Amino acid sequence: MKLVAMAGLIALAAVTVSAQQKGADEAAIAKVRTAYQTAAGSQDGAAIAKLFAPDGVEMPPNAPTVKGRAAIEAFHKAFGKQWMMHGMTITGTETKVTGDTAYDVGTYAQGLMPQTGGAVINDKGKYIVLLKKDASGAWWVTHAIYNSDIPPPAAAKK
Repeated sequence: MKLVAMAGLIALAAVTVSAQQKGADEAAIAKVRTAYQTAAGSQDGAAIAKLFAPDGVEMPPNAPTVKGRAAIEAFHKAFGKQWMMHGMTITGTETKVTGDTAYDVGTYAQGLMPQTGGAVINDKGKYIVLLKKDASGAWWVTHAIYNSDIPPPAAAKK
């Protein structure tokens, strides 16, 4: 009887530790999400790139895939030359951690104004981000893809 009780306590302790680690990992991933929102909102391409693994991949809408921190930084700097950000909100709706990998799914809303002038475009959409935890416990974005819920502008009539 004591052996069964001891086994039960050990199993309960393992579940508790696992749940605590999962909660800590989800909180760390939420910090990555917030850091991305802050960096994107201030159009800081270098800060965005630093959230990615060295060989990270970003798959932006209407543009080729960019791979590696230098390419990701260059993409965001070029984007900033075309568009001025007017607010960015990222809302996580689902985060799943499995060992040292995770995914984060959610929505975004942003205001964009052409650098050449014009009205602010209110954009909203969804994203999926894959993350990997390194040996130090830090989480890095390995892949990010996002796209708009807003249809593209109509083609000019001839």
